[in-house]
Amino acid sequence: MSSTVSDLAPHAPKLLHNGTIHSTAEPYAEAMIVEDGQVAWLGSDETAERMRNERLEVQDLNRGLVAPGFVGMVGLELGQLSAGAVAEVLDVAAHELGYSGVRLRVDLASDDINAENAAATAQRLTETLSAAAGHPVEVWPTVHLHDVEADGGAPSIAPVNHLLDMLESLDALGRETAVQFTIGEILPNLLGVRSWCAEAGRQLLLECSATEASVVVDAITTSQKHLRELKQSPSPITPTVLVGFDTAERGHWEQLLNTGVHVLLTTPGHLATALSVGVPTAAAPPEGENPWQLVAAHVHHSSDPVSVRAGFNAQTRGAFRSLPDSRPMAGQLNPGTEATYAVWEVEQLSVQTPHSTVSAWSTDQRARTPLLPYLDGETLPQLVSTVIQGR
Repeated sequence: MSSTVSDLAPHAPKLLHNGTIHSTAEPYAEAMIVEDGQVAWLGSDETAERMRNERLEVQDLNRGLVAPGFVGMVGLELGQLSAGAVAEVLDVAAHELGYSGVRLRVDLASDDINAENAAATAQRLTETLSAAAGHPVEVWPTVHLHDVEADGGAPSIAPVNHLLDMLESLDALGRETAVQFTIGEILPNLLGVRSWCAEAGRQLLLECSATEASVVVDAITTSQKHLRELKQSPSPITPTVLVGFDTAERGHWEQLLNTGVHVLLTTPGHLATALSVGVPTAAAPPEGENPWQLVAAHVHHSSDPVSVRAGFNAQTRGAFRSLPDSRPMAGQLNPGTEATYAVWEVEQLSVQTPHSTVSAWSTDQRARTPLLPYLDGETLPQLVSTVIQGR
């Protein structure tokens, strides 16, 4: 049974020790104190032993890793929408995959929002997103509208306007709902769709995996130029996200730079090139997959490998940055941040760089590089528990 954060009794301050805490502020922390839902202290086991007292609940990490929770994507179709279904999906995300935040995508067809069906669809969305808003896992809702038949004329994208109107009634639930389209379906009217979403203040996601990278890049750069001329560029707090976009061509990434878009990789992609160019890039694995699997795939990418740290950040800090209104310190464990994390059972910890079969175990405090699991491409960390806001 799922419980909301407000349903849970306040926890006593907790001391976690005998492990590794992944923190950019204290890269060699072995222990952590959590109090009032926040990270109160990070440091060594030796210091933690001196701080022990009877008011602290003590947890032995058994040499495990404490790291910020991952951000994933989960999807539901209209026929699956219910409070119970969304609670089950989010429970799996937390209890089995180590997610502390998810993009919750609801897939709708154009017929689901026509005059005959719009009211019933809105009601099901309201019930489902209300349940999601009360779940401990942080949820960013998205509605993906399919079967849009844009032909370059405004009437052909009327369903987009109908969707934006319908979503206004859902905003009272808390977080504004983003909208998603398959870019190939709206390509002739991309400027209009981007303009409407920017005017509505809604984040726009574009599913790009089935469209050639050159076509996507040309469409984005052209539409962005016109949006700037019209002074209708999307706000930086709601960046346009290219879902599933990838390309081996460095020039394509360079063209996307400074267009205001973020990229969300959904399969092993050219993360190293994207990051070297400076395009904000996140990643999210297929539903139900251990998120470390995609980190490992990026580390062992045949042509564009990255460090474990870069692959991990793409699914934590980078993922949070692509979300609307994300908190500046989200996806980090430092004193004063939310105590939202996952505990993992790991075999080895290291500083693993691209192409390295032998990793560097740095004991030089000046390196200031927090350790992460050594990923050999076969063995993955196993989840022990997920903690959200200290609970």
